[in-house]
Order: sequence, then C-alpha cells, then structure tokens
Amino acid sequence: MTARECSTRGGSANGYCANGYGLCCIFMTSCGSTTSENGTYFVSSAYPSSYDGTGSCELTVIKSHPDVCQIRLDFDRFTIAGPEPINHVCNQDQFIVSGGNPVPAICGVNQGHHMYIDAGIGTTNPVKLTFVTSGNTFERIWKVKVTQIPCSSTYKADEGCLQYYTGVSGQLRSFNYDPASGFQLSNQDYGICIRMERNFCGILYTACPDQVNNRSRSFTLSGNSNNPVNSMIGSGAGPNNCANDWLLVPCAANVGRIQPNQALCTDRICGGTFSADLSMQASQVLSTVKPFRLWFHADNVEAPIDVDNRGFCLNFVQQPCTNNVI
Repeated sequence: MTARECSTRGGSANGYCANGYGLCCIFMTSCGSTTSENGTYFVSSAYPSSYDGTGSCELTVIKSHPDVCQIRLDFDRFTIAGPEPINHVCNQDQFIVSGGNPVPAICGVNQGHHMYIDAGIGTTNPVKLTFVTSGNTFERIWKVKVTQIPCSSTYKADEGCLQYYTGVSGQLRSFNYDPASGFQLSNQDYGICIRMERNFCGILYTACPDQVNNRSRSFTLSGNSNNPVNSMIGSGAGPNNCANDWLLVPCAANVGRIQPNQALCTDRICGGTFSADLSMQASQVLSTVKPFRLWFHADNVEAPIDVDNRGFCLNFVQQPCTNNVI
C-alpha cells in the first residue's frame, strides 16, 4: 500500500515492496476487535510483554473479499497453560476457532504451528478466534498471523486439511508436542496434508530424533510412555490395536519389510513406537496412497492405561516415482 493508505486503514509500515513504490502494511490488534484486513496479527494484551490475566480474548475475522475461501493462522508466538497431566484435557487455557470447519481446541506451547480454516461461501462469514484463559497464574503470550487465501490461489490447501505442508521434505508435529514436557492433547480429530510435488509418487515418514530422553518419545500416542517397551493394550498397528488414539497413515508399510500380501494394508499406528507392524521396532514408514494425507485422532481419556504420552514428531521425505524403496 501507499504510506497514506496504510496509515488511514490503521496499519503500520513494515518495509518497502514493489521496487520501493509501496509499503508492506501490517495490522496488529488484540481483544474485542474485528478485522477484514489481510496480514492481521492477533496479539495478547500488553504484547510483547507476557499476559497473566483471565477471561476471554476474541478476534472476529471477516472476509476481505467474497472470493476468499480459507483463512490461514500462523502461530508466531503461542504459549498458554498446557493440559492437565492426567487425561491431557485443556481445562485451564484454550484456543478456540468457531464459525468455520470443526477445529479441536488446543493449549500449551504451539509456536511454529499453523491451521487452515474454511471461510465458507458467503460474502462475510465471520470466523472467531478466541483465547480463553483461567486458573493459575501463568505467563501467557501469543501472536497469530491471519492470512486470507483466495479461492483461485495456487497455495490454497486441499479441502479437509487442518494443516497443509508443501515441499519435498519437512516435519510434522502434533499440537503441544515436546519430548521433555509437552503432553499429547486429548479430544483431537483432524487431517494433515502434504502437497504431492511434481514427479513424486510416495512419501516416507520417520520419527524425529529425541535428544532429551533415554528412550525416544517422539512417537508416543498410547500405552505407558514410561515403560521401556510400550506393549500395553492400545499399542502397535491396525484398527484392532488402535481403538482410542491413533495416527492414520494410508496403506502404510515398513521400509525393508517383505509384505506377504500387498492387498492387506496397515492404516492406524499407535503405541510408543513408530512402526507399521507389530514388531515394536522403530522404522521408516512408506505410503504411496494419493493424495498424501494423515489423520490424527485422540479421545478424551488417558488414565489409567495411557500415561505421559507426548504425541508425535515425524520427518517426511517425498519419494520419486522411479524409486523402489520397499
């Protein structure tokens, strides 16, 4: 925008663009606001200082144009109270999205994560972003970038994807994942999608290295994560073993394993070891089902069977169409 237009609309200049003829204009707002500006930052009270209040802080996002199909939220800063330690329910602080597609409530530390929200087909379709804070004293801070995505854009996410990644390689993490102290959140149910790049036909997933624990907790979805071998009910792979908490990887197969019948596919993976079979040995897991899409599900009960699970962190690398990796 021009400097005058940016100032008139309540924005602030953040560098030059268009070969110096215009300014990048950003909009920063906090509790009780409404915005239709693309490039809005929703921040906590007193930002960049931390916030220790309780109550409800809400931003209403209205389409900047009827052609907007999605709203992307980037959590540049996101630290609120985490879930309670027994069933991992966000009962103190919560971040809630309403007015678009169903989005699970999240809490804890989620800096670097993102979400895609369906903006609907109406001309305005308000979407509300709400931080609810309560309970004990806690140093909270958030800065959420709000980007409006046109229906005709090439960077629009596929339908049904709460998270959407591009590129040949990258990393996926469940909300509030931290191998040292971040509990897996309960009441989660959402899709994670990866754009299939040109000339790639498969995707390889590997649990992230865990530099904190003696035994890796980078994939701990069910069972007792404090045990050396997570062999309790609800561990392993397959729908019969993964009835409560699971990550769905379509037609998953461990790399290097001979598959006796390729028609039989493992989809759900759970437990404390990232593996597409019941060997309980961590493995690289390949899926060639297109489009590349995962689904994460966690119910609202952890104790007494599930203890101290952290969630998941996976690195992915897309596989060329000519690469025979099994």
